[in-house]
This record gives sequence, structure tokens and C-alpha cells, in this order.
Amino acid sequence: MNKLLEYQLTSIGYEGSLDEDKSLSFLKLVNEAYEKADAYRAYQRDMLTVAKDKIHALSHCNESNTNTFKIEKRYERLIENLQPYYFFYSKNSEGRFTSVSESVFSMLGFTSSEFIQTYTDMFSYGLRCDIESKMLVSEYGFNTPHEVTLKNKQGLVFHLEITEYLIFEDDNVVGIEGIVRNITEHTLHQKRISTMLYSDTLTGISNRLHLEVLMEKLIVEQYNRDNTFSMVFIDIDHFKHINDTLGHDIGDILLQNVTSNISDVIRQSDIFARIGGDEFVIIFKNMEEMQVAKTVQKLMDAISQIHMIQAYELHVTASIGIVMYPEDGKTTVDLMKRADIAMYQSKKRGRNTYTFFKETYGDALSDEMTMMQDMSISIDKNEFELYYQPKVLVQTNEIVAAEALIRWNHPKLGFIAPDKFIVLAENTGLILKLGRWIIQEVCKFISSFNSLQNNQTLNVSINISLRQFQQENLYDVLKENIEKFGIQGNQLFLEITESIMVENVDSMVEKLNKIKTLGVSISLDDFGTGYSTLSYLSKLSIDELKIDKAFVDEIPTDGNKSIVLDTIIAMGKTLNMSVVAEGVEHEYQREYLKEIGCDVYQGYLFSKALSQTDYISSKFV
Repeated sequence: MNKLLEYQLTSIGYEGSLDEDKSLSFLKLVNEAYEKADAYRAYQRDMLTVAKDKIHALSHCNESNTNTFKIEKRYERLIENLQPYYFFYSKNSEGRFTSVSESVFSMLGFTSSEFIQTYTDMFSYGLRCDIESKMLVSEYGFNTPHEVTLKNKQGLVFHLEITEYLIFEDDNVVGIEGIVRNITEHTLHQKRISTMLYSDTLTGISNRLHLEVLMEKLIVEQYNRDNTFSMVFIDIDHFKHINDTLGHDIGDILLQNVTSNISDVIRQSDIFARIGGDEFVIIFKNMEEMQVAKTVQKLMDAISQIHMIQAYELHVTASIGIVMYPEDGKTTVDLMKRADIAMYQSKKRGRNTYTFFKETYGDALSDEMTMMQDMSISIDKNEFELYYQPKVLVQTNEIVAAEALIRWNHPKLGFIAPDKFIVLAENTGLILKLGRWIIQEVCKFISSFNSLQNNQTLNVSINISLRQFQQENLYDVLKENIEKFGIQGNQLFLEITESIMVENVDSMVEKLNKIKTLGVSISLDDFGTGYSTLSYLSKLSIDELKIDKAFVDEIPTDGNKSIVLDTIIAMGKTLNMSVVAEGVEHEYQREYLKEIGCDVYQGYLFSKALSQTDYISSKFV
């Protein structure tokens, strides 16, 4: 066994009684490390001996020898040039200074004696000290440098790298020699690089890369321990709208304000990072779930404070997802993914809230991903199907039209309701392709119906999304299909929502008027649930006003009046619009609508939505 290792083990009380299965292999590895260290020291000792012999030989050469003189001068210049960057010292076996080279003055401004007097305690390491432990049991098996920070004589901070070597005589440790290198400039440069690499330039907090590094370190630290931590994923609601409307300079200031407000809530020991445009992540260490929830509520309150930026008074909220380690994941990737899923659930719940992750959320997201991937192909394969719900006169129960409602018969997921996939179609842009397919299929069905029912015609309402209205040339699409299938334009109703009215009103009116030249009627759907549009109704060419089911549900059963519903119907009549009530399920509701003058209704009271075949063969037609 290496003698130094044997000496060290004896000094700590080792008597050979450690468990052999574990200790022998450990001692073998440590012994190999010592052997490597011995070899490394021997190599350095040989090099120093060679250098010493060369210098000694040069000092005894004939001074008239020109080459020898040049070599001596070159060596002197080398030592002189190194003085601002290196100095050397020796310590006895107790770790006390015995000498410090005069070059310490060039580096730190101290004389040798001043340095020893000032920093004896800092450099006083014995054979059993921390620094020697690092040196002898390093991962490389030989002496490794360590760093210290101290002040020079003028009080300036210096970063120094120290490498120490044990000095042996007859296998006994007699002292320590040290080399000190000035790495201040290098250290500051590294810090600047680290700041650039790991800091978010806008907010000054950690960036995504730094978060991932800290997360990996944290997970390693928590491995096989009972400690836990939580990841909080924050997304600022509607931030893109602020950037798009007020400008990125306002958006940047807002993000800085939000960062400052969050920093006031969290602890200094918590990890805080900005990982994207308006996305932040916080890591709470050793915090129970209940305390996490309380802290997150404080975060939401801090984020939603009024932000005064230039002339704007901004109020923002956040959607937040939370995961717990290790219950919700044991890797950075899994935790980030599931925190994002939980955050997405908060958005689905209406935003301005937080959600703890559940496995069912992951299943739902998986289904959504499947739908997103399959939607375009399903349109081409005709896996979508249109159902038609009759629209009937309140007074006589006579069918006057139908509303086309889409369904998806997915080969793996089965029947999918529109509320599950329409939003996905909107977000992916597939609503444009799906919308064109719906218009084509409706026109085809009307054409077929007209040919089968010589004495009847079919009028159908088609729902048009905001994105279709914004991006699609509806006029051209409608005109093409009306002509292709030989139907009349007045057999089509386009149902638009109030959200369309947030766009440029003049542009919207121009689009609607152009569509109406085809004979197509315009219906305003879900009236009263969206934006305030009363001032626009008289300007728009609206033919039909559809009352949302929520107002129908509020019709009293005791014969009392529903003031809001009465007002909407009266307003529609005043503007010469046909008024349609949606979601009528009870006879008392129809009677009330009949009494106050509503024109048309649809709902389960008369019929559910029917497939094309069932609609044609139904007793109503």
C-alpha cells in the first residue's frame, strides 16, 4: 500500500475493520490515485531537478561565454516577467509559512514578511486540513489547484489559483511547496461569459440554459433523498396582444415589471428563470404542496397589479401550471413537459388561475396531439360528417331551415364533439380547410335535397369562424360552390359571432355586403355573450339575430318575465331582424317565446341534430 495512504489512514484511526465488500474496492481505487500522484510528483521533481542542475551549471560557466550570458539574461527576464502573475512559498509540516518569494510584491504589493503576517491564517493548512483532503482525494488522483479570493495591499480583490505539493524525505512528509497564480482577469472574464451564457438579457434572471443546468444539479442532489421541490410554469395571458398593439418596447418593460414583482414574492434560495417570450419558471425547494399553492396565489396577485407604462395602464394575469418532484417526473424534460400541460389546463379553465398536474391531463393532451396530426388527413378521407338541426317557426312548428353541425368519427378516438376539435382547428389554421369542406358539403346536400323534394327547398346555416372571416376569401369560396352545385344563394345563412366585430368595422361591413350580393343571408350567433356591439347593429347588414341558450335557460317557470330576453327580442324586431332562440328544450320555453314574439327556435324540444339520411327521411320533411 502506498506509504502516504497508509500514514493518512492510520492518522484517522483506520484499523482494517471496514466492510471488505465495499472498502477493498474503494481502497484499491484510492491507492491507484496515490500511485498516479506519486508518479506525477516524481515527474515534476525530475523536471525541477533538471532545471536546477542546468541553472547551477550555467552559474559556474565562464562569464565570457556569450551564449551562457544570453541564456542567463533570458532566464532573468522570464522570471521578472512572471512576477506579476506568480509567486511561490514554502510551508513546514504543520502548514506554517517558512518563506514567500519576493515576487508577491509585484502581484499584491506586499513584501514577503507583510504577506506572511497578513495571510498566515488563510494559508495555514496542516496535513489533515481541508485543502490537503481535496488534493489527495481528487477525482484525478493527483494535486489539483484550488482558488482563493483575497485583497491586495491597496484593498483590491484578487482571484488566485494555488497548487500545493507535499515534500517527502525518506517517505516522511517534511513540508509543502506552493505555486500561486494570478487568475483575476481570467475569473472576471469567465464571470462575464457566464453572465452572457446563463442570464436573460432583458430581465437579468436565469435563462432556459441556466435553468436546465440548475435543474440537473438539483435532481442529482435530491436523488435517493426524501427532499422534494416544485416547478411552477408561468405564462402571461394575452401578452402577444400587448406586443402587437402597443409595441415590443412596452412589452419588454412589462416583462421587466412582472419579473420585479415576482422577485419580491419568492425566496432568495428559489430558482427563477425566463425561458421564453412571456414564459417563466420558478423552482421552490423543500416546500409542501399547500404552501406552494399559497405562494402561487401571491404570485398571481403580484403579477396582476396595475402596471403604469408610459401613458398606458396595463392589467395582466397569468396561467400557471405546477408539478411536484418526484411524483410528477424525475427528469428535467418530464417536469417541464408536465408543467406546461398543467399550465395549458389553466388556460382552458379561463386563464388567471393555477393547476396542479394530473395524469389525466397528459392523456387529454395526447388525444389532442393525435387530433392535430390526423385532422387534415381525416378531411381528405371524409371522416367528418355534417348533422342538421331543424330551425322551426315558434308559432306553427313548421321547419324553415336547418343549422349544419359538424362531427368527427375518428378511427381511433371514436366520435368527437366539435368543442373538442374546433379550437384545435383554429389554432393550427386547419379551420380554413375544414371550413371550405363544410361549405362544399352543405351546398352538395342542398342540391341533393332540392332534387329529391320538388315542392320544397332547404335553407342551411353555416358557422363561420373569426379566422375564416379574417383570412379566407369567403366571397370566392361561396360563389364557386353555389355555381358548382346549382343552388340559390338565399338558401345559405352564414352565422358569425360578435367577436368578428373587434376587427375593423368598415372592412367587415364591406366583406359582408359583398357576400350578400350572392343572396346569402347573415346571422349574428350567440348574441349577448360576446363584445358590446349594440352601436354596430344598425350599420351591419344582419338578417337574423340568434339568442344564446343561456338566455333561454333563464326563462322563468312561474310565468314571470325575463327582462333581458324580452329586450333582445324587441331590439331585433325594431331592427327588422328575424329572431332565433337556441337550445329550446321545454314546452314552457316555447310558449314564452311565442308570447313575446320570437320568430324561430331550435333545440331538443323539436329535434336533435340529424344525419343527412335521417334528415331527409324524417317525418318533418
